[in-house]
Amino acid sequence: MGSRYHNDEVLLAGTAAAYVSRRLDSESEAEFEDHYLSCETCFEEVNTAQLLIVGLGQAVVEKTQQKDITVIRFEGSAQLTSASSELKEMARLVQGSGDTKVLIDLSRVSRIDSAGLGMLMNCYTHAVRNSGALKLLHPNSQVRQILSITRINSVVATFDDEHTALESFG
Repeated sequence: MGSRYHNDEVLLAGTAAAYVSRRLDSESEAEFEDHYLSCETCFEEVNTAQLLIVGLGQAVVEKTQQKDITVIRFEGSAQLTSASSELKEMARLVQGSGDTKVLIDLSRVSRIDSAGLGMLMNCYTHAVRNSGALKLLHPNSQVRQILSITRINSVVATFDDEHTALESFG
């Protein structure tokens, strides 16, 4: 196992980055973990990958297209707070494009503060000004409660089912 990584530096670097980013399937992850814990070269490669990902600011938000609808998803556990990189990246992706139909998946958002609520409304306003719509998907119970208390859920449609949310754009 280890020799194939040692013979191919690109494979080692890519596997280490995928391991750190939690993008390996469970079998590959276990296999790589068993090896790198006992191999100084591979252990150093994992540490380097961790530092690079943190230093370069690993993508925290993914943007995909479902027909003419832009879907924004958070790559890992996220917080939409004034200091979070997730909030800044979400705003950049929504407001920095000409996308008019936007669905934001909140399933990995554990916390939202007034800055996050304000940015959601800014993104909503941006979409509406461009003759579009912004909708929310899968908020957890805590986020749903905040959306309800602030009455944002009366302005921005919220869905628990992705298919229904996508169909609602018409």
